[in-house]
Amino acid sequence: MRTVYEGATNMTAVTEPDQVRALLAAMLVPAASCPGPGAVGLESEHFVVHVDAHGAPVGRADLSTMTAVLDEHPALDPEPPSATSLTGWRTADGARLLPEPGAQLEFAGPPAWTAAAALGSMSNAIGDIATVLDSRGLALVSAGLDVWHPAGSVRQQLACPRYPAMHDYFARRGPHGRTMMTHTASLQVNLDLGTGSQPVDRWATALLASPLTTATFACSPAAGAVNGRALAWQWLDPTRTGVPAAFVAGEDDPVRALCAQALAADVLLFHAAEDTVPGEPGFTLERWITDGHPVHGRPTTADVAYHLTTLFPEVRLRGFLEIRSVDALPERWRAVPVVLLAGLLYDDRTLDGVRALLEPQRSRLPELLQRAAHLGVADGELCAMAVEVWTMAAEGAARLGPAFLDAADIRRTERFLDRFTLRGRTPADELRERFVDGPAAALDWAREPVGTLTLC
Repeated sequence: MRTVYEGATNMTAVTEPDQVRALLAAMLVPAASCPGPGAVGLESEHFVVHVDAHGAPVGRADLSTMTAVLDEHPALDPEPPSATSLTGWRTADGARLLPEPGAQLEFAGPPAWTAAAALGSMSNAIGDIATVLDSRGLALVSAGLDVWHPAGSVRQQLACPRYPAMHDYFARRGPHGRTMMTHTASLQVNLDLGTGSQPVDRWATALLASPLTTATFACSPAAGAVNGRALAWQWLDPTRTGVPAAFVAGEDDPVRALCAQALAADVLLFHAAEDTVPGEPGFTLERWITDGHPVHGRPTTADVAYHLTTLFPEVRLRGFLEIRSVDALPERWRAVPVVLLAGLLYDDRTLDGVRALLEPQRSRLPELLQRAAHLGVADGELCAMAVEVWTMAAEGAARLGPAFLDAADIRRTERFLDRFTLRGRTPADELRERFVDGPAAALDWAREPVGTLTLC
């Protein structure tokens, strides 16, 4: 989904930090109006894995393999690459399939007026792609971390200038950026900002709930953690991830909080004349604006707009809310975070109640996020909060009505909470247990079901 600031092309020099604030203010302008509770946009990432005759994993598919399969799909419309965008494929209903740096496959659905429509579009497309891949000896796999292949075994494969520069920048800071780029997968839930006081309330409440989202939907077991994907994000570059420090300190204005984060974040890359080059850890946007750069001069409005696309807080403002804390989940559980987050943010009674409940924890958010990644809801305090918040959210989801949320998805959510959260468990615990029976059993747990083609 294109952001309100990704389209900025103004080359005016930025000489004052206050100019960043004006650009950020555009993010609080709703991208669209919606006739119901609010629009829902979903983006899910998946691993493509070679399997043998027994269903055991025998390596990740590379970009050329995935491209060859999708190019031959008669119901997909290939989108050729350009100087600024990647090769992609478009489905008949307007969704896009895009490659990620480690040749993960991303589904990016168009905004839908109901959660039921968004989930239906995603399930149809992913099920059909899984079927096509299966016919080629490939499995489409949904988990937050590629636990079948060692970190470092998959290289960054995208040629679009942003990604090589991003890879090199993160490499200067440590190994976690490469892990994030090539070995992780998420489910992003995009929801409307709303009107009146709703944009601020929804943004703040989503941030306050982010440790619970991280803990509840953990599906990326790693050494000492249930959410290895969250750990990779927390460690790769703290200047651009997590919860904005100003919000933790008590700032309620999203523009002021995000402006402070943007200025303090290191510049990830520079656009040179015919190239994109990695930034230097320790060189912040504020320093670039104040002192200039010996090679790249002072930033333009377009440079600052691009810098904003390289910030990855738990909840991003992009003219809508992009909630980033959910691991990729197998098909049978994928509706659950959509039901609970819509119930949390779109039902005003739930929104007010949960914000009041979690507000006292604001100053502890960094600590709670770390505990969420390591222990999930096995942490007693996080479990108690998750049970209370998600119970309220489920009630709120039911109030949104059957035209917005399918009753089957609400029942699926109740089963998930009973199976996992109420027992202090996460999907990561089940995935880890399946490994006792071998990699094939674990892969079967996370593999997308193969059905009848409907796209053709």
